[in-house]
Amino acid sequence: MASVVENLVKTRLPTPYGEFSLYLYDQNGKEHLALVKSVVAGQRGVPVRVHSECITGDIFSSRRCDCGDQLRHALAFLGRSECGVLIYLRQEGRGIGLNKKLQAYNLQDQGLDTVEANVSLGHQPDEREYEVAALILNDLAIESIRLITNNPRKVDDLVRLGIQVENRIPIEVGQHADNLDYLRSKVEKMSHWITFRETLPTCDDHAYLAPLLDALGLARQTTVASPPFITLHYTQTLNGRVMSPVGVTETSMQSAGLLHYLGQQHDAVLVDLASLRDGDLPGIGTGTGVTEFARIIVVDDGTTSLDDWEAPPDFAVPPIVLSTGRRACVPDGTAWLTGALHLASDQDETGPCAHQIQDMCHRMGIKTLLVTGTGTLIRAFQNSHCVNYCVITINPYIVHDLPPEAASVNPARTAGLSLRDCHYHRLDTATVVCGVAGQP
Repeated sequence: MASVVENLVKTRLPTPYGEFSLYLYDQNGKEHLALVKSVVAGQRGVPVRVHSECITGDIFSSRRCDCGDQLRHALAFLGRSECGVLIYLRQEGRGIGLNKKLQAYNLQDQGLDTVEANVSLGHQPDEREYEVAALILNDLAIESIRLITNNPRKVDDLVRLGIQVENRIPIEVGQHADNLDYLRSKVEKMSHWITFRETLPTCDDHAYLAPLLDALGLARQTTVASPPFITLHYTQTLNGRVMSPVGVTETSMQSAGLLHYLGQQHDAVLVDLASLRDGDLPGIGTGTGVTEFARIIVVDDGTTSLDDWEAPPDFAVPPIVLSTGRRACVPDGTAWLTGALHLASDQDETGPCAHQIQDMCHRMGIKTLLVTGTGTLIRAFQNSHCVNYCVITINPYIVHDLPPEAASVNPARTAGLSLRDCHYHRLDTATVVCGVAGQP
């Protein structure tokens, strides 16, 4: 056990993740930090992240490792928790220091993995120590912890040092081309627990969705009984009318790609039968669509006519059908509608009851749900106050007023305006859209 650590100062630290108290500890002239949420003294089951310094990842957001993403993920998790601690240990490069770590980067670029590079420089694969973390936890008077880690050695070392670890909270933040080999080495040579379930977008692909992906990871790792995290996704005009895709143009193909990407990140995708019937969801039900989705849930309110449905979707895995209305018969080609789970009708003029659907998904064990489509389903979730995140594609069209029963619009078939050569400018929390006006 290291000799002693001394708490030099404590101060209030407001952050984007919530308000914390920052403790500065000294260990024989070396400084370490503890970021503490709320009161932890005497508490049991406190979520704790023991994070070793990584300047390249934590400060510069290097994609060679997952350290910076883990740091931000842990802060977001603690910010949502009633209490918690992040201990920041000054042991750069798994204990070999910044100079040797950067030399190891060069060796990795020559073909060595992260373990081989450290050994080639005369070091152990992992030289980190956790005595200081144990001393800090004791100083904070925490009774027991839930450790946020993928590293089995970290769990074992803290237990050996007298810390009661009740359980482990996974902290998978996803992989991409730049860190995949690094993560595989941690699994194969250091026995880290990583499932490789989540693939992160590249820098110039869907990187703007990173905050959503982080929130989805937190939702999947929650240990309390909570309703599913709901993401609402649809396309609308500038004046707020939900749109249906306009043919197979480059824009709609990109929209289909976004829909598919979002669907792959959620436990389930919820759509309405009317959207499937009208072809409003590009790729859904085709060979390039639903086969990559974990689960499809279709809401059937019984009002959609299926008699002249020439090409009903061909699902690789039959979807779950939630029936909020009775259907007399199921026509050929839609056998997946049989055996629907019936919801006692709580719907009104605004459409299906979003909270009722949310509760049923919760009972199914679904932790993340993507709601997409057009018409009444979108409006029902817009009005429900149970949506956690929105991804809305806004196309530069302005259509004339339509009656409420018009579920979705095709701007090319309505009077109004379209904007060309659009420019977008951020104004506080709003966005200014400018463009040359013409006919849709």
